[in-house]
Amino acid sequence: MNQKKIKEKIWTAPLAGISDSPFRMVNRHFGAEHVCSEMVSVEGIWRKHKNTKKLLGILPGDSSLIVQLFGSNPESFYKAVKEIEELDYITEININAGCPVKKVVKNGSGSALMTTPNVLAEIVREVRSATSKAISVKLRSGWRQSNINAKECARICEDNGANIVIIHPRTTDMFFSGCSDWNIIKEVKEFVKIPIIGNGDVLTLSDAERMLETTGCDGVMVGRALVGNPWFFTGENKKVDDEFIKTVLWHMDMAKEFYGEVRSYKLMKTHLIYYSKSIDTKGHDRKKYYESINHAQNFEDERKVVEDFLCSIKE
Repeated sequence: MNQKKIKEKIWTAPLAGISDSPFRMVNRHFGAEHVCSEMVSVEGIWRKHKNTKKLLGILPGDSSLIVQLFGSNPESFYKAVKEIEELDYITEININAGCPVKKVVKNGSGSALMTTPNVLAEIVREVRSATSKAISVKLRSGWRQSNINAKECARICEDNGANIVIIHPRTTDMFFSGCSDWNIIKEVKEFVKIPIIGNGDVLTLSDAERMLETTGCDGVMVGRALVGNPWFFTGENKKVDDEFIKTVLWHMDMAKEFYGEVRSYKLMKTHLIYYSKSIDTKGHDRKKYYESINHAQNFEDERKVVEDFLCSIKE
């Protein structure tokens, strides 16, 4: 499979605190076509919480967006989807039934929905009745190894109006440890008729190709491998050249535009540290660089730290 065809089958994952509009724009620039938001609370949407509204915001060009929603109340899903139905830049609603984080599952949301299939079914039905947009559902393998029910939950999603199912083949109690079991993706693909997107342990384009070929899935969702590394889409390793520096500084400038100076430099710290991972620092002290980023007190100071460091190691 050629690189272009593989890229067309890549979905960017919803990463809390990461997958905001500036991050999405960088990935779009490098070829991402199926782009997902951070997970957004359905309660926050229909209750019109200020912070939730920002999660739905976009920069110019950040359209054709998949918005991931989380919650546990079917009626709240309906209300939330009705609130955003008229936003033309949103083309797909993703239902989060896969997040394993404790503060999410303790309220019956995320992957806890796989333990209440009747509620999951009702949520999908409510979303379907509220929107004409595409609907996808993200699932895990199951709650634990003794309760693998991804196939059954995928069928429930299909029967109640979902267009796509995304499978991360780890159990909830695995969190992100161990290895994902791609065989489960293959089993789900063979069990339902709607498209299946695989997710888990895809670090390179070659991994994505291997998942597509070994599981028969229709697409691949990539998460952590994209943080600080939009070059994933090129199939090449990161190299600190003029284009690399331009990309990092552009990301910073977009964050400033999106959040304003005060908030942007704080939110960029994580991204900047990840950009500097897996690069040749040519003997420069990486730890000192991290400390300088963390100690920066405003946007301009942070930008100068980044530009000076990257220019000093440019190839």
